[in-house]
Amino acid sequence: MSDMQDAPAFHRNKQPMLEVLTPLLGQGTKQVLEIASGSGQHGPFFTNVLTNLVWWPSDISDDAVKSINAWKTHLDAAAVQEPQIVDITADQWRNGQTLNGGPEKFDAILSMNMIHIAPYAATTGLIEGAAKRLNGNGLLIFYGPFKRDGKHTAPSNQVFNESLQSRNSGWGIRDLEEVTDTAANNGLKHCDTIEMPANNLVVVFKPDAESP
Repeated sequence: MSDMQDAPAFHRNKQPMLEVLTPLLGQGTKQVLEIASGSGQHGPFFTNVLTNLVWWPSDISDDAVKSINAWKTHLDAAAVQEPQIVDITADQWRNGQTLNGGPEKFDAILSMNMIHIAPYAATTGLIEGAAKRLNGNGLLIFYGPFKRDGKHTAPSNQVFNESLQSRNSGWGIRDLEEVTDTAANNGLKHCDTIEMPANNLVVVFKPDAESP
C-alpha cells in the first residue's frame, strides 16, 4: 500500500520498547494514547503482543494519519483505533478537551522520539494536556535521547543535537531535569528512568496525589 511509511527507528526500538511496556501496561485493559505516531507501526506491533491494550494513535500530519490507517488495515490491527489529529500546542489539547471518539481519561500517554524535533513549547503542551487526561494511576511515558544535569550522555548525542539545531534552532535534546520540572508544575511526578539502547531513555511520570 503506497500510504504505508516504513520508519527505520521502529525496527530499532520496537523490541526494547515492548520489553519496557510489558511490565508497565501488561495487566488489565489499558487505554493508551500515542502522541506523534508517525508511520503508525508501533500500535499494531505492541497490541499484537499486549492484547489488553486499546491503542489510540495520533499525529498532526495528514501523511502520518494515512500511514497509520494503512498499517492498521494491512495488519488487521483491530485494537488500534482510528487515528486522531492532535496538535499538542493547541488550546483544545492543552485544556483537556475529549478527543474525537476517545475516552475522557487514559491509562497511559506515550511519546516516542518527538520532543527533540519540536520546540520546547511542544513538550510543555504535551505535559499540560496529558496531566488533564491521565487517570489517577495513569502514566506519561517518554522515549528518546535526553541530557542529564545539562550534559549529553554520549558524544554521539552531542553530534545529533548539533545536527538538530542546525536544522531548527528550537529543536534539540531536552534536559531531563527541565522536563521533570515542567511535569511537576503540572502535577506529575517523575517515577522512573530506564536506560535504553543507543543512549536513549524511557522516562515515566504519573499523577502526584499530593499535588494541589
